[in-house]
Amino acid sequence: MIEMLVAQTLEPDEPDAAVRDILAQLDLDRGLRRNSACIVHCNNAFMESGVARAICERLPFPTAGINTFLSSSSGGITDSMLLTASVLTSDDCRFATGLSEPMSFDAAGPASRLYVETENLLDRRPSLGLVFAPFHGSLAIGETMVEALDEVSDGVPFFGTVAADYTTSLRSPKVIHNGETYGDRASMILIEGPVEPRFSVYPVSLARSIRQKAIITDARDNVIIQVNGMPALDFLESLGLCRDGQIQGVNSIPLSIDKEDGSDPVFRAIVSQTPEGGIVIGGKAPAGALLGIGAMDQEHILCGARRLSAQAGLSGGPLLIYSCLSRNIVLGFNYTIEADQLRAGLRRRLPYSFAYSTGEICPLPARGGRWRNAFHNMSLVAASV
Repeated sequence: MIEMLVAQTLEPDEPDAAVRDILAQLDLDRGLRRNSACIVHCNNAFMESGVARAICERLPFPTAGINTFLSSSSGGITDSMLLTASVLTSDDCRFATGLSEPMSFDAAGPASRLYVETENLLDRRPSLGLVFAPFHGSLAIGETMVEALDEVSDGVPFFGTVAADYTTSLRSPKVIHNGETYGDRASMILIEGPVEPRFSVYPVSLARSIRQKAIITDARDNVIIQVNGMPALDFLESLGLCRDGQIQGVNSIPLSIDKEDGSDPVFRAIVSQTPEGGIVIGGKAPAGALLGIGAMDQEHILCGARRLSAQAGLSGGPLLIYSCLSRNIVLGFNYTIEADQLRAGLRRRLPYSFAYSTGEICPLPARGGRWRNAFHNMSLVAASV
């Protein structure tokens, strides 16, 4: 059994004050079990000031996490200038943490070695892995990591997120490991013991995509170079989604990718564009796949939050929740409404931690009651531990 202790602070400038704030809320003398690890979500300001490092150094267990532009929890606060510490603690589960090598040019090798090195700290095969991945505009790190981790672990379920420091554009996404911050490394928490996690994914609806599909005729990793034999930007311009050579609505236009191999289509966000006229997306873009255009609106996003809240109450376990920054962009000036909907729906029935991401790692149901590891964009995902 795993319990979760949650603490929050709005103090990004004074390390001593922030540490006192977090420790007072956690009340570790009363609530801590035999084994623990902590997930940290925070605004980048907490990293720059040293507050995040100070808090992690004062906690008597390992920490991992990301910076994010907005988070909330059962602690009751939703804010962009916030640090949340979510302590997973248990008498019958063990936790092991690890940090990868740099992933500037490759993610598969470092991800595989990270898993092996971290698993070696445990006595048995883990029941669950929590992953905190860096963002890289020209590499499909999240999807590549999921594929590598699934293979090297022989199907251990993984849940997690890609760092999401965002203002009007992606700024400086970083991963946290024991108080230190990294722009090109992944952090991991492996959990060994009697855990039967449940996962939920609320993606963009296929019903909201246009019926006519195009074909990706040239691509490289996560860059779509040509669609239907024409430059990718020209294809978007033919649909009214590009003007004067600039994509309109970067990060908020869902692209569906159908590999036509029997798997379900996936949605990917447009991250940016290349000087040569390519489209950079949040996951792999294989040549030959069918490409579609989808849409999101506020009601669709809130519907997912309501469904998650209703179903999460049935599990009874601590809840970890991530939502894609694309969903937040669609909300516009109502940028806290998804987090507010979750808080209202959960009503302190169970401890939870919520943050925005630039990519969601969450398994999907597979045959025989098993889980299949998967990477998502533009989705709301949750894990009950």
